[in-house]
Amino acid sequence: MKHSPELTDIIMSFDELVSACGQEPQWVIALIEESIIEYDIPESQQFSGYQLTTVRRASRLSRDFEASVPAIGLILELLEEVEQLRQYKRQWDNDKTMIEIEVNSLK
Repeated sequence: MKHSPELTDIIMSFDELVSACGQEPQWVIALIEESIIEYDIPESQQFSGYQLTTVRRASRLSRDFEASVPAIGLILELLEEVEQLRQYKRQWDNDKTMIEIEVNSLK
């Protein structure tokens, strides 16, 4: 495992990824085939720490809910959408507060 100087992230091989997540190689291949993860550096088939985080999250979903790989893909996608909606709400709340302050200062 090495660090990528330009990304300030870890870079790992397929075998290192499998070892770090504690799953079977075939299970990780299934994640790749379902496009849940992909090679961050395709020409050398290497992964980043972000992919490791995704694989570990997928592993927990598999273990805790006995979810299949396609179900894991859907769950992760929905979780990402929920996080985006929360972020939009936070931005909305911040913008709304700024507008209220501006209106009050005009009085």
